Amino acid sequence: MRKYFLPALAVIILVGFAWLWSVNEINPERVTVIFGSPAMYDSEGRLFHVRLSPASEWQIPIPLAEMGKWLPLVAVNAEDGRFYRHSGIDFVAMARAVAQDILRWDVVSGASTITSQVIRLAVSEREGRKRTPSTKVREFIMALRLERELSKDKILECYLNLAPFGGNIRGVQAASLIYFGKTASQISPGEACLLIGMLKGPTLYRPDTRPQSAMKRRSEIISLMERKKVFTREEARRARLEELPRRKFELPSRAWHYSELVFSRNPEHSERYDTALDIETQTKLEAILRQSLNDFPSDVTLSAGIVENESASLVAWVGNARFSYRKDAHSASWVDCGRSPRSPGSTLKPFAYLCAIEQGILSPSTLLADTSIAFSGRAPRNFDLTYRGAVTARTALHESLNAPAVRVLRSAGNDSVLTFMRQAGYRHLTQPAKYYGDSLILGGCDVTLLEQLEAYTSLASLGVHRPLRLLRENVQTSERLASEAGCWITGDMLKHDGELSLFARGTLGGKWQVALKTGTSYGLRDAWACAWTPDYTVCVWAGRPDGSTWEGLVGARAAAPIAVKVLRVVSPKSTWYERPEGVIARRVCSLSGRPPTALCPSVKLEWAIDGVTQTLPCDMHGVKSAVRMPSEFGAGQSSGKISRLNIISPIPGASYFAAPLDVERRIPMKAEGARGNIWWYLDGEYIGMSHAGRVFFHAVPDGEHVVSVADEAGRSAAVTVRVFTPGRRSQGDLLF
Repeated sequence: MRKYFLPALAVIILVGFAWLWSVNEINPERVTVIFGSPAMYDSEGRLFHVRLSPASEWQIPIPLAEMGKWLPLVAVNAEDGRFYRHSGIDFVAMARAVAQDILRWDVVSGASTITSQVIRLAVSEREGRKRTPSTKVREFIMALRLERELSKDKILECYLNLAPFGGNIRGVQAASLIYFGKTASQISPGEACLLIGMLKGPTLYRPDTRPQSAMKRRSEIISLMERKKVFTREEARRARLEELPRRKFELPSRAWHYSELVFSRNPEHSERYDTALDIETQTKLEAILRQSLNDFPSDVTLSAGIVENESASLVAWVGNARFSYRKDAHSASWVDCGRSPRSPGSTLKPFAYLCAIEQGILSPSTLLADTSIAFSGRAPRNFDLTYRGAVTARTALHESLNAPAVRVLRSAGNDSVLTFMRQAGYRHLTQPAKYYGDSLILGGCDVTLLEQLEAYTSLASLGVHRPLRLLRENVQTSERLASEAGCWITGDMLKHDGELSLFARGTLGGKWQVALKTGTSYGLRDAWACAWTPDYTVCVWAGRPDGSTWEGLVGARAAAPIAVKVLRVVSPKSTWYERPEGVIARRVCSLSGRPPTALCPSVKLEWAIDGVTQTLPCDMHGVKSAVRMPSEFGAGQSSGKISRLNIISPIPGASYFAAPLDVERRIPMKAEGARGNIWWYLDGEYIGMSHAGRVFFHAVPDGEHVVSVADEAGRSAAVTVRVFTPGRRSQGDLLF
């Protein structure tokens, strides 16, 4: 029987080993897939934002190549000297450990390998297995199997990414950043010895809580590295002289709202996000907005974004310039105002003009009427409460006049303009055109700052639309929405060559050029500015997070200077676009803006799209000296004589709402055909006198009223109007 004992024992061992081998399978993904901390990297690969992992730990997995020279070298020599020679189990170390334990009748050393430690960290700990002999055997078997699946370097990488370093710190990258304020690739030999020394007891050897124990353990590792010739004597000497870290560093948490935006659009967990953000540009934007906040009350904030036009990459984003991590910070500082729907004011006007230009019915020289004419029973008025009469389309868009904008919207077609805006990126415009009516072009709708950036980037890209790019790996889809010629002309109409009246001449300087459009929402709730050069597009919003009013929320004053300053910083050398093919400079009548006839007294040059822009000749100059003005200017034939007193403002039967700056709810009153002075009456009571042909403003309370006028010739006229108190926007209202 004895001669069969050893063979039988061998068979039993082999069968047992085969059974253990079969029941302890290891899927490499259980080791390589690490649910670490979400980490954001900018376009240059710089880490700028980290958050806790799903296990509430700081863990930033990185490739072995990014761990530098010293950490992998010290780890192998201190933890598993035969790592590159064994197959998962170091039988030499195991025999030595058993002998030492038997001789001293105590556990003196173990025989764990780096591979088995990976199994313990990635499998046993995650499954909550107790440290028992059977667990140890399973780990050894799985280590053998893992060595057949992964390379040695990959196993070492997993180990250094999974290793604990005290508290909720896991992995060498997070440990290096927290203890030393630098990446794993940047740490010194002494710092590497300190971290690897902590692996024997992450809590026992923490430098921040047990500095003496940490120092002693580090010295042991340094001496070991010197004996193994890993360190030279000089390297070991310098390593011993290094001071322990005196404090822990905070992991980066820059660009909070940008990170939130990335997370919201990529809900599946990931350890690494390679974003399109440029941290240097982000820093510049944050600094400008933070400085600009000094000009606003403490409850008014700013939001802004910068897009690089060539790739439509969102390179900087501040959702709320008053954002703060401080516990005493106002709760509204966490609100990303740039993602909240707001009234756009006049910022949508360029898209209506572009549609009209594309259809050939408008050019910069086209004459438009800025007169008191009602649309659908409501009268749009300009921001400054005045009318300018006959103006060119260039002037009307540049000065953001309301009545001409409504005329352009109507001529281009409300449905066409609305469809174009949706294609450009305004996703909150979900209602049909009849829902918005004429108010669409004056701010009677909701958009977000992100949508403004996307739409204006399409304009700055000369008609090519792309969704904003947040991640570098995103596949960009593009669609041409408008011609290069149409977008170039629209931008030229909004271009400022340094003569901006709202800024000091030195703000722009030299030949630097920028296109700019501002907007102010109804009730002074939102101030906007959208500006671009060929290289970058910038949009700025100013307001209160709760949407309440403030008299300083005027786009041209609150937002435009900031937008121009940002562009001046990020795009200082930008030149203007080359004139696209199809854009021609044609001669037009100086008055009508149409191709001149022989009767036109003067002409000028203005841009047009060859073969698209209408070529109807001027019809304002006849064979006589009289000038025939179009009927929309309200004067009929200029050579004619007005025979009766007529109230042209307020418009009979119109509904009036206050302009943004008009807190007194005044309405304009003007009469034509008057002789001498004229006297105004409200519901039969005298309210004031004005001169013929001039506008008289007076407050009118809510309700329906009769406005009447009398002149020195004893003639009189009267109209009925309705006035409403400004409140929340309602469908169909025009915002002035």
